[in-house]
Amino acid sequence: MKPLVLLLKALLFWPIRLIARLLGALEWIGRAVLGAIALGVGFAAVVALLFAWHAAPPAAPTLPSRFVLALTLDAPLTETPPLSAPLPLWDEPQPIHLGALLTTLDHAAKDPRVAAVALDLRDFPGASYAQLAELRESLARLRQASKPLFAFADRYDQKSYFLASVADTVTLDPEGFVLLPGLALEPTYFKAALDRIGITVHAFRAGRYKSFVEPFTRTSMSESEKSAATDLMLGLWGQIRDAIAAARKRPATAIERYHTAFDEILAAHEGDAAAAAHAQGLVDALTPFGEWQTKLLESVALTDRDRDVLPWQRYHAALEAKHLLPNRTGEIRVITLEGVITETDDGNDATASSEQLVDELEAARDDDAVRAVVLRIHSPGGSAFAAEQIRRAAQAVRDAGKPVIASFAGVAASGGYWVASTADAIVARPETLTGSIGVFALIPNAAPLMEKLELTTDGVRTGPFAAPLDPRRPLPDAVRRALDASVGHTYRRFLAVVGEGRGIPQAELEPVAEGRVWLGAAAAKLGLVDRLGGLETAIALARERANAPDAVVRWPTPPLSPREVVRRLIFGSETFALAPPLASLTASLRPLAPLLRPLTAPGATLPPVWAHCLCAAP
Repeated sequence: MKPLVLLLKALLFWPIRLIARLLGALEWIGRAVLGAIALGVGFAAVVALLFAWHAAPPAAPTLPSRFVLALTLDAPLTETPPLSAPLPLWDEPQPIHLGALLTTLDHAAKDPRVAAVALDLRDFPGASYAQLAELRESLARLRQASKPLFAFADRYDQKSYFLASVADTVTLDPEGFVLLPGLALEPTYFKAALDRIGITVHAFRAGRYKSFVEPFTRTSMSESEKSAATDLMLGLWGQIRDAIAAARKRPATAIERYHTAFDEILAAHEGDAAAAAHAQGLVDALTPFGEWQTKLLESVALTDRDRDVLPWQRYHAALEAKHLLPNRTGEIRVITLEGVITETDDGNDATASSEQLVDELEAARDDDAVRAVVLRIHSPGGSAFAAEQIRRAAQAVRDAGKPVIASFAGVAASGGYWVASTADAIVARPETLTGSIGVFALIPNAAPLMEKLELTTDGVRTGPFAAPLDPRRPLPDAVRRALDASVGHTYRRFLAVVGEGRGIPQAELEPVAEGRVWLGAAAAKLGLVDRLGGLETAIALARERANAPDAVVRWPTPPLSPREVVRRLIFGSETFALAPPLASLTASLRPLAPLLRPLTAPGATLPPVWAHCLCAAP
């Protein structure tokens, strides 16, 4: 009887339990869905707040009646205006926009509230010498305006000292040093290693000095490249040495001896590098940072570090707040081309896409408020096709009656020069690396590796240009001939574009082309550059050509997708750094990334031709 009762209960209650469990599962699903909706709404709200926070005009900070302007350079200098500072999830300094910094310092030179400027270089990561020289001249103008300039670092490397040497007083920590090692250009050559593993790199180039291909086709530097590189390094070092000597009122021979006989100078001071730098007249005082700050404030009759020391970013924000009023005097728009030139935007901060640059130039062309454009270039070049698209867009701005002035930063070579050739005028720093009028194409081939591994392929093709870039097979002769013809045509086109834009006859242009890199000072003598100077010179020239002396200067923030804005606001710029030994080993490989990407694209036929210089600005 009992088993029968249990059976009846089970049959009776099983459906009820099943229904209860189903209802419980439905309740859980409902809660999960509602939770997901709530999470999505919450995330959307956060994103909206981020955009609102980023877009909202900043309130003008209240400034003291008298203060020391603190110039703490603890982040890389960039030519591209960054977004507003990211959320404080990581304590990482954000890139410093050089244009904003220069504008701020020029205002400070005329501001009676600025009692002095404190240049803190303890964590300075460096920049190109052309950028440093431009910043150095801006600091010199502060001194000329009777604003005392005080510099400090725990240790000075060559770049930080080059910048600091222009100060009224240069201070070094008693345990620090000053290094002036000079310059070196020593690429890593990969050919022997590639041969060992069975990879061949086919190089097609136009231009005897077009050395980008050499690390992959040679085991050492060619004589032509060594000659050109020697001229570049000695020329640039001479400019650095002479600028330091003039600022420190020391003979150039004394700086040269510190550069070449540092071991002897150090031995004479029993290994005390700080004492050696002081004895050689490179620094004025050996003082710890805290004591330096105290003495600096006392020298200008101020005492409170928190109240009387104003970060330059806060001062800049106060200046920017004044410029939020409607613009009735016209605008000089500064458009930045920074990084390797590519056809599309791949989200990499180290590239400049023609899509984005063309959009920005077209917007400037169509905006009635824009009176002229300054095209600020800091690029070794890239895709020749992409460079031509940008050049055409710049020409369209000129055709609309608006002057275009090209301003070169640390490097504006090859594709960067291609773009600039159409400008009304080109302004470069004496330290700028430019020229490199030449092109190339690189095709890696792994057929020898396939043979070593006893890997084979088989199949059918309708002709030699069916899958011509297949790295598993030797490069067909027909493809070689096509690439030779393509590279030759692109080079001739490059010469024609530069000759037409610069008004240089081909017979005069060809000897200074051939892919050779020139310093800005030499390029000016050769007719590749119109005027030596920095961004300030280019802006003044743009105002003059546009007959708009009161036009304000604007740097548009590049348009970004909502996802990219959120990423950058939270995480900052996308950067990655290797330890110095690894960085030097891979320096020759990093520029290859955008070059090789088109070869892996579906349906790739012939590779793009590159107007790219292996000349990262020193």
